[in-house]
Amino acid sequence: MANVSAFEAKTHFGKLLDRVSKGEEVVITRHDKPVARLVPEGTPRLDDVRRTVAGLRELQQRIRRRSKAKLLDREVRSAIDEGRL
Repeated sequence: MANVSAFEAKTHFGKLLDRVSKGEEVVITRHDKPVARLVPEGTPRLDDVRRTVAGLRELQQRIRRRSKAKLLDREVRSAIDEGRL
């Protein structure tokens, strides 16, 4: 990941876009502090990843709760008949 100053980003914006289109991430700084990030389109966003992880954790909990419940004989037979077991 490259760091470039805001002035450099403004001056060489087209070249930065070329680099980003090839998969590179570029952080734009102002007074040596990061203020923006250029990433290739389609890169997962942190918020999206966090929501996905939270959803997977919830699913794990539901599976754990369900697996602790006992199945009735007719439920097992129905699952077998439907090809699920």
